[in-house]
Amino acid sequence: MTLTQAAAARSPVHETTLSNGLKVLIQEVRTAPVVSFMVWYGVGSRNETSGITGISHLLEHMMFKGTPTYGKGEIARVLQRHGASFNAGTSLDYTCYYEVLASDRLDLAVALEADRMANALIPEEEHRLEMTVVRSELERNEDNPHRALFLELFAQAFKAHPYHWPTIGWRTDVEQITTEEIRSYYRAHYIPNNAVAVVVGDVDPAQGLALVERHFGSIPRGPEPPVVRVVEPPQTGERRFKIRKPGDTSYVIVGWRNPALTNPDNYALDVLGMILGHGRTCRLYRGLVEGKLATEVDAANETARDPFLLIAQATVAPGATLEGAEDALHREVDLLRTQPVTAEELARAKRQVEASFVYSKDSIRSLAQQLGYFETVASYRYLDTYLQHLTSVGPDDVRRVAETFLTEDSRTVGLYDPIEPSEAPAA
Repeated sequence: MTLTQAAAARSPVHETTLSNGLKVLIQEVRTAPVVSFMVWYGVGSRNETSGITGISHLLEHMMFKGTPTYGKGEIARVLQRHGASFNAGTSLDYTCYYEVLASDRLDLAVALEADRMANALIPEEEHRLEMTVVRSELERNEDNPHRALFLELFAQAFKAHPYHWPTIGWRTDVEQITTEEIRSYYRAHYIPNNAVAVVVGDVDPAQGLALVERHFGSIPRGPEPPVVRVVEPPQTGERRFKIRKPGDTSYVIVGWRNPALTNPDNYALDVLGMILGHGRTCRLYRGLVEGKLATEVDAANETARDPFLLIAQATVAPGATLEGAEDALHREVDLLRTQPVTAEELARAKRQVEASFVYSKDSIRSLAQQLGYFETVASYRYLDTYLQHLTSVGPDDVRRVAETFLTEDSRTVGLYDPIEPSEAPAA
């Protein structure tokens, strides 16, 4: 356990909700004169609709374009001048903005984020210019076999739920989103009652809360954002797709529908993911890599606010076939469904899950990241009992969740079958 982790274990999380609905989480961790400030908005691709896919990610880009207080490019320059590391990210269920900086400069980060929440300008000319950057991201996604497989996997596995579309959006939508649509989306979702402010590090909780209240408290509560009511219907049979693009390597990806993050079955599914596809002792490595059918394998239980996917993938070895690698992957999964895992496998996988969980809390920023993420998609208190629930997972639990979730009818299979450049259709 690192010094940061030990200090965090002794320090409670102070939770407050301001009168305008802003949730504030503060954790005092005095291992260095550093603090992380984050604002998490409960908006991501899950909140988008057909025609405006990618708008959450596009808005994230536009939030760096200035306010009446900070001109174009000045947000980044000010933070750099004060030695801060900073960034932002958009995902399925959230958009997050963060700074890590000297604790005596926390006021700067809080003031800046409050200003962005209330006063972002989103100029039309900057939207037009930023599209060059977004188009470049879209092209990189299209040219990356792994990314292309993942995006198509989501598109095939979800037919009704907005997890269907990529966070970056469909190109045809992103190209046509108007500046006014971005501004309207900003006004609907970037409001105190749809946000969580997180402060972790060298900070007195009372003083930290006073800072947040001073800068954010006057921002009015907004109308409650539209509720996502879509429920993905049950899958009633295997779905398959194949991507044929220029390249020299074949890939297999398989996704099985899993439950929402807070479902207790995810503790066993997290362990199952490790047993199936993590490290040189995992089932897929022994069955596919040692069997000369794949050069790389991986599996993980990917959770989200709503039901998502447990995903396994393999890079097909030279001389092997897509069909052979896929068949071997399914055989390893079938064995998990029909035979108990060994005590050694189970213990090793639980140690790996625990190590991953602990490692994700080894810095001031990662502590803030965990608090903000789990509070946005569920509750930060989920972290308090995770290891306790993990300890109770037994071999029967692993087999039960494999039988329940890793079925043929609930899986989506994707193949990347490369072709010669000369075979590609003309652009």
